[in-house]
Amino acid sequence: MTTRMGPVCRWPVAPLRWAALLSLLVSVGVFFAGAGEARAAPACGVLSTGAAPQATAAVRSACGLIGTPYSWGGGHGAQPGPTYGLCDASNGAPDDCHVRGLDCSGMVRYAYDLAVGEDVVNGTTRTQWPSSRAVARSYRADGTAPLLPGDLVFFGATAPTIHHVAMYLGQGWIVEAPYSGGYVQVAALASHGDYYGAIRLYGPGNSTPTPPQPPSGGGTYWVDTFAAAAVYASPNSTTATGTLKQGTNYVYCKAWGREVSNGTAYNHWWLKTDPDSGPAGQWVSAYNLSHWGNDTAKDNDGTTIPDC
Repeated sequence: MTTRMGPVCRWPVAPLRWAALLSLLVSVGVFFAGAGEARAAPACGVLSTGAAPQATAAVRSACGLIGTPYSWGGGHGAQPGPTYGLCDASNGAPDDCHVRGLDCSGMVRYAYDLAVGEDVVNGTTRTQWPSSRAVARSYRADGTAPLLPGDLVFFGATAPTIHHVAMYLGQGWIVEAPYSGGYVQVAALASHGDYYGAIRLYGPGNSTPTPPQPPSGGGTYWVDTFAAAAVYASPNSTTATGTLKQGTNYVYCKAWGREVSNGTAYNHWWLKTDPDSGPAGQWVSAYNLSHWGNDTAKDNDGTTIPDC
């Protein structure tokens, strides 16, 4: 990465704070023209059907990044993931070299890497837009009808002036790393007035929408897994039925079952989930959780996952 990143997720400085205020206060009207009734932002999740499994997994990964600090140039290290950014007052980022986080292109890069285990969309906004990995491409004139969850949506008056990218959730909503001082968030696509176009990295399939990130006390619980994990048809089965990928995943409830162990680490709890490959409603060992110890089954917030 060079000292100056070039066009990575930046509105012109003068209207930057207005744009920030807009993204916080305005939920959509009508996408291209006309007035519309304001809507509260939904919970982050896959909000429509039809996307490829890799794309829905990327949405789930991006939703797991909600609250990550924005950092101008963050996420452009040798490997995907949060990094310290660049201090660049001329681009509205005077202190971002002290902020460990992600900019917009770094966020979508990391989300797809978490989802598919491959760095498929490295680079800044202007190099991501013409990516040879794209299997489909649409433009502002096409409207939002062609968009599917997981599509990368770009903003700018022309291709050479593209300055921002976000991930589409469905129903007119995006997840984005917005601006210096902000955090990864859900926003309305229409809150940006200069939508340019979108690319799709994986062809559509018959994937089932993943549950949205639940409020506290909801019916799904978000957990981090430290490695790809085999799933099973029951907590006592020994025949794997699929795989849950490493990263942030949702589970429904827990049950006691056969022990999974390695040295002094062990766990008897099993968590019901919908894996990335294989049938839905399978079981993964709580041994694979990143944050907790022996015979513990808690979500990322420390809430004990309820019994099934």
